[in-house]
Amino acid sequence: MRIFKVFIGVFLLFGLSFFFGCNNEQGAKKIDLDKTEELNENLPEPNQLRIGIIPEQDIRKMAARYEPLAEYLGKKLNLKVTLVYLDNYGEVCDKFISQQLDAAFFGSFSYALTHAKAGVEALSRPDYQGVSTYRGLIIVRKDGNIKDLPDMRNKRLALVHRATYAGYLYPLYYFKEHKVADLDLFFSQVIFSGSHDKAIIAVLNGQADIAVPKDLVYERMLKDNPDLENKLLILSASKPVPSNAFCVRKGLGLSLKDRLKNILLNLENEPEAGPVLVALGASRFIETNDKDYANLYEIIKALKIDLDTYPYYERQDIG
Repeated sequence: MRIFKVFIGVFLLFGLSFFFGCNNEQGAKKIDLDKTEELNENLPEPNQLRIGIIPEQDIRKMAARYEPLAEYLGKKLNLKVTLVYLDNYGEVCDKFISQQLDAAFFGSFSYALTHAKAGVEALSRPDYQGVSTYRGLIIVRKDGNIKDLPDMRNKRLALVHRATYAGYLYPLYYFKEHKVADLDLFFSQVIFSGSHDKAIIAVLNGQADIAVPKDLVYERMLKDNPDLENKLLILSASKPVPSNAFCVRKGLGLSLKDRLKNILLNLENEPEAGPVLVALGASRFIETNDKDYANLYEIIKALKIDLDTYPYYERQDIG
């Protein structure tokens, strides 16, 4: 039997801690960085809800954002709600194919892949004070003498993962539109960082010259470190696509699905849900469905990507 392992804390790099000057204070509740949880291919227990969390940022920041929501949902549903921290973007699709997750917060391209391969359904997504979408960015250092596409030739590019819109699909489309057919030939090096914040940090630390993060992660980093705005330059931004939507597996009971959707759409009206929205940095959740991904599907079509056969889970591209 194939065994999947979720390593709590695998995303924390020593370089990240050094860069931000973090100390070793205890992280969010219920996170044990030395613990390894083994997941086999058995279906999730009927009395619990497993929610997958993709690696946008390091594990402590993700735990601080999503743990209050998990506790709130558990109380409202009278179920055990478990957050499963995934080690890369492709894994979320794999877990739904093997029916090991009930729900997850999906990036737009990982949603499209898993919708095609496993039939997941989008229910709702966070609205960040009037913004419920995100864009892919192409960023460089201001002191790096890169102002346009010709300046990027023979430089180092930091992508995120092949199952991301901002961190792979959009730059692939951008460079194709600008007549760059082969990234490996155009750039001196192409790396996959594994998360959006690590791609940004790769540029800041001189490990890459160009990064392609999502704007919401970029803006969170600016909020925590305002001086970064003086160091980084945005060269391009994509069309907007839905921010991380809460999606459920195919076959989840209609009653539970409706309850989840109603709870999320009414968070702003429940005083006790205030800390949940604060932790997420959101003002409310809004209804979401497949039609909201029109801009994404337009790029998928332009790149002639077949979602049914797309290689979403190649561990060798994690760098």
